Amino acid sequence: MSKKTTTVLLTLLGAWGLAGTSTGQSVDDASTSVPSPSLQPKGQIGSRIDPPNHEFFRGRRQALMASVDGGVILVRGAASIETYERFHQSHTFWYLTGVEEPDCALVLVPKTGEEILVVPPYNPMKAQWDGPTLRPGNAGQEATGIAEVVPGSSKTLIRLLGEALERCGDRKAIWCPQAPEERGAASRDNLTRYQAQWQRDPLDGRRDRNSHLADALRREFEGVAIDNLSPALDALRTIKQPEELRVLRYAAELACAGIGEAMKAVRPGQKEYELGAIAEYTFKRHGAVGISYMPIVGSGPNGCILHHWRNARTMQDGELVVMDFAPSVHGYVADVTRTFPVSGKFTEAQRKLVSDVFDAQKAIIEAIRPGVSLAKLSSIGSKLLVERGYKPGIHILHGPCHHLGLSVHDVSKNGFELRPGMYITVEPGVYLTDEGMGCRIEDCVLVTEDGCEVLSRGCPSTPDEIEAFMREKGLADVPGARG
Repeated sequence: MSKKTTTVLLTLLGAWGLAGTSTGQSVDDASTSVPSPSLQPKGQIGSRIDPPNHEFFRGRRQALMASVDGGVILVRGAASIETYERFHQSHTFWYLTGVEEPDCALVLVPKTGEEILVVPPYNPMKAQWDGPTLRPGNAGQEATGIAEVVPGSSKTLIRLLGEALERCGDRKAIWCPQAPEERGAASRDNLTRYQAQWQRDPLDGRRDRNSHLADALRREFEGVAIDNLSPALDALRTIKQPEELRVLRYAAELACAGIGEAMKAVRPGQKEYELGAIAEYTFKRHGAVGISYMPIVGSGPNGCILHHWRNARTMQDGELVVMDFAPSVHGYVADVTRTFPVSGKFTEAQRKLVSDVFDAQKAIIEAIRPGVSLAKLSSIGSKLLVERGYKPGIHILHGPCHHLGLSVHDVSKNGFELRPGMYITVEPGVYLTDEGMGCRIEDCVLVTEDGCEVLSRGCPSTPDEIEAFMREKGLADVPGARG
């Protein structure tokens, strides 16, 4: 290993300064020089944030029980995985329990207020290989805040459901989620689309696990209504609670920090995936064990590929990079994009493109308030970009907003008109395929009582800010001049 390489690695592993994050500011007054208190390292150790507390999860369970018409509620956690990958809990199960372990189930009885968590029986060999597992009884109650934690299998669950139906009141029904199960970086829009495709395939025919559960319950409990719990869950997840916003704010700050470090580190001759690695190191150093989605690092013509995931191209001097990447923190995600020059300095054409997209984003954000529709926000952005000479369907290829939360394209109910507590992205983009460059600028925005708050302002967006920022020393102090 060369002396220069050793210096780079030592700098990467030992440095502790991060790009700052300023939240809750208007589009015009974002600061990129004052570090966020929540991202301050402790010596050589990165920052951390606690997950939502037991009271939050208990409140979600109680709100769900209050929203259904009698019966019994059943929500299964995700099953064990067969690969050597990190387990990802079902978003719905996490939302109600905060439990990250596989093969669990939750039974709720709205009439009595009962809460029962079913966990797998203790297996010493599994614990030896995979580590300690959630134990039933007092230990499980203390760990989860759930009143009753019992060991059991599917047969145990069937028995508990039968007994709960005797106590649930006059209406005999089992409520269970019937929308596709979301895990990890999955979102319902893609899941629904791909599962329809698989079911049409005569050589495949796969169905979602939640669909199988509903059918199995109908066979097991003949005469009992099997009702769809997904709409009630979607309604709850649409409006973010303070504990969720605490974590979502941190995830947005951390996304800015990671992309900011990539901005400072980029050099001609690097591979796109190197920028993703620098950002992901920043995420994990500060407590994000997962990522919201695959890193999208599109240089030059790849910047016109909306979800460019291969990230294998060598970046060239004089090109733009569209970088769309964010962490997952305690199950909650961010979604942030910036566009910056490989050389550290924009050409006039690049400067115009990025400034135009920034202006469109600014106009959209200024219009966000309760009662405004997502369609209206889209029309505001498109109108400005069309006035600047860009054509829908050729240069403007997507809408500017989607909901954000446990999924990167989060679920919502009646989410087309904004209400306080909704959390959305604002991401206008323009793609000039013939010129080999694209631009997207994306931020995470909370709808407030009288407007909005941008939670991801810690990373510069305008050409002047970006050029000044890229001259700063970063976490990965990459040798070699730009341009």
